[in-house]
Amino acid sequence: MNNENKGIHATGVSPRVWVMLVVVCAINVAAHLMVMPSLPAQIPTHWGANGAVDGWGPSWMASALGVLPLALLAMFYVVPRIDPKGEAYRTSGKFYQGFVIAFTLFMCAISWLGELTVWGVVPAVGSVNVLISGVVGLLFIGVGNYLPRVKQNYTLGIKTPWALADPENWRRTQRFGGACFMVLGVGLIVMGVAGSVLSSEVVAAVIAVLAFGSAVAAYVYSYLLWRKSQRTVR
Repeated sequence: MNNENKGIHATGVSPRVWVMLVVVCAINVAAHLMVMPSLPAQIPTHWGANGAVDGWGPSWMASALGVLPLALLAMFYVVPRIDPKGEAYRTSGKFYQGFVIAFTLFMCAISWLGELTVWGVVPAVGSVNVLISGVVGLLFIGVGNYLPRVKQNYTLGIKTPWALADPENWRRTQRFGGACFMVLGVGLIVMGVAGSVLSSEVVAAVIAVLAFGSAVAAYVYSYLLWRKSQRTVR
């Protein structure tokens, strides 16, 4: 087995992709450090549901956020190697690789919101919530679409005790959970657009209900599958 195959076997991601993402993250960190001296003392760090800036912080926080994608990438590299069912990352097709690429690039882009707002590229009011909710919503839709292909593991997917104990329960739970993720993704996109006309409390409440409801629905569904299998055995 050559080195390329070994890398794919260990993490489900091509070694070339790891190198490419490390380079992207390193360039991201360097770029943040280069522009930091030109930033004002305070930069936007938080946006409300209506897309308006409602939090400020010191300029060094932009560079700190720039390091975050690299730290998360390191975590994504380690997780498949310590997961007892790490083989699942290789046998789940391109799911994990696609997720790592999409999430890393997303975090790199998000880390620039403060600078882009200061420079007037991103309006200080009304667009950030649409942008973030839209991208996160699309990410959830994409994950939901591929979730049924994920094999049993202890890190990714809907990890109920009944799903981890039974491959068939796992398969059906991921399929149901994937549908829930897609509904949540659509809801995030809708709430991002509606944030300009709804109060932040309403938007937060709707998103919380969708997220909590999706998690509970998948958990209950997995449990009911297990109960049904127990009755069948008896």
